[in-house]
Amino acid sequence: MSAIFGTVYRRGNTFRPAELSTLQSMGAVLTHRGKNGDAFFVRENLGMGACLWAETVFEEADSPIEYRLGGKTLIVLLDGEIYNSAELREELDDLGLELQTEEDTELLAFLYAEYGLERLLPRLRGKFAAAILDLSENALYFVRDPLGQKPLYYYQDGEKLLFASEIKGILAHENVNREILPTAVEDYFIMGCVPGERSIYRHIRKVMHGSWMKFQLREDGSAEPQGPFRYWRFTPQTNEDVTEEEWLDRIREQLEETISMMKGEIPGAGAFLSGGLDSSIVVAIQSRYGCEQIPTFSIGFQENAFNELNFAEAISDRFGTDMYEEIVEPDAVEELKNLVECYDEPYSDPSALPTLLVSRLAAHHVSIVFSGDGGDECFAGYARQIHDMKEDMLRSLMPGFLRRMIFGPLGLIYPKMDFMPRIFRLKTAFRNLSMSAGDAYANSLSFCRNPLRQKLLAPLYRMQGFVPSDIGKQFSDAFALAGGHDTLLGMQMAEISVALPEAMVKVDRASMMCGLEVRSPFLDTKVLELAGQIPSEFKIREGLGKWILRKSFEPQFPMKLKSRPKQGFELPTDAWLRGPLKEIFREEVLGKNSRISQWVDINYAKKLYRDHAQGIGSYGGTLWSLLFLEKWAERWLD
Repeated sequence: MSAIFGTVYRRGNTFRPAELSTLQSMGAVLTHRGKNGDAFFVRENLGMGACLWAETVFEEADSPIEYRLGGKTLIVLLDGEIYNSAELREELDDLGLELQTEEDTELLAFLYAEYGLERLLPRLRGKFAAAILDLSENALYFVRDPLGQKPLYYYQDGEKLLFASEIKGILAHENVNREILPTAVEDYFIMGCVPGERSIYRHIRKVMHGSWMKFQLREDGSAEPQGPFRYWRFTPQTNEDVTEEEWLDRIREQLEETISMMKGEIPGAGAFLSGGLDSSIVVAIQSRYGCEQIPTFSIGFQENAFNELNFAEAISDRFGTDMYEEIVEPDAVEELKNLVECYDEPYSDPSALPTLLVSRLAAHHVSIVFSGDGGDECFAGYARQIHDMKEDMLRSLMPGFLRRMIFGPLGLIYPKMDFMPRIFRLKTAFRNLSMSAGDAYANSLSFCRNPLRQKLLAPLYRMQGFVPSDIGKQFSDAFALAGGHDTLLGMQMAEISVALPEAMVKVDRASMMCGLEVRSPFLDTKVLELAGQIPSEFKIREGLGKWILRKSFEPQFPMKLKSRPKQGFELPTDAWLRGPLKEIFREEVLGKNSRISQWVDINYAKKLYRDHAQGIGSYGGTLWSLLFLEKWAERWLD
């Protein structure tokens, strides 16, 4: 199954039973996540449902989500896949437990009945969000996978508890408070999304990645929340006793084991192929299993700076894939509408649209693809990491009080010179040099940095009771867990602990909207744990990120890929905002009926747009965030 959702009503003066029609309404907006029917459980004030990915039949159940095991009655909903299911089935078989189907939902039910939640979760390798109703304990449990590849939201007020795979499932309920959380609006401008436990709505929250929660169900129908309880977190333990050659072998062996496990007996799985290192490695390993040609899917744009098809074609030729490619000439206005429908929370990551487009292409040919997501986080592949490492070398030459005294004022007065060569664009560098390494990296990761953000969001900051975002602190706190002696490891802690789970929103929503399943080997916990052991000196070397990963697979690739720098999988937003999106931006974001004027200083937004249109500054990312937020408010708040 894929989409999951449910309701728990409190027994008040007027008892409200769970209703099948309400569950059907919630499921109707989530059918893109499971198009092969649905399943429901309704009993008194409890209602749970799922949109099924595959049809299943169980012998001893009133519903395909109900299990009677070991004296327990369980209602189990699972969105996602357990990749090591074959190993776990053998384990249960050795215990004399016989499963009726090949479904991971049934496997999860048996594992829960046998081990309980705390002993069960460390055994799972996969991507999943689950809801388990244990009627013998009167408890409802929520679980999410270690990296948050699968989503799970919940809403609670005095009358009810609701949950769903996507926010639109909760909003389909007829009585939901849609009050916006102002802090989340600032979150959005910092990260291009709303991270962590918060959502854009004050009363809707996420189950944290790598965590589980318990809702104890009382006699009056109330659901008392407990948690979240972390069962997995990225805790690198650098191993200095392993040689370079041994690391090369270990990386190859682990990625091969992970991809073999994920592939299982699946015939005809394809792959996203950008032409970058990570997706190329996945295709290289994938091509060793089975005799069929791997279908690979690549898209490009007419703008050369965003087009990687020549690299993808070289990899396809090298491994003999069955390549499907498109030069995308999208209708910018129409695709913006598609994005807003797909992401029911504000999400302005510039790679969201290319991800949706390549998912759409792949879904015409296959139902499962592999991707290279997570390789940059595991092995340090971002240009910003190389750049910030150089800044940190300069930072170490001068005491903190002197850096703050010199570079702080310089960062404020130095002009934003996006039209000049990079050597002259020093505004962010000056600000970063005035900060600690952790705070500087948090600043580097920000989509819309201060003081620009403070000027743009002035009305938001003036709201009574406004609580500023703590995202910067989350980044710097994660950075600090590295101990302060390894700057690159601190960056990776911040990336994997805070930023990476939010990037998974992009992949999940885009692929599920197209009915496509994406499997990402670099996000396997075994790969992450291995990467956490590798010393930083092996990750960035000779001016290249992912140095040890490149070296592990370099004999298999064409020469032009071996030293190729990182290129983002992004959207030409700068050009679109000066062209096809110009009128819609002026009319809707800057117009007198702008929906976001309650949070944004429209006069300052006009100045940013004027400078951008004239080429004085480059504010494409911030302006795209404004446009997406406006169109999101039109669709989901009106």
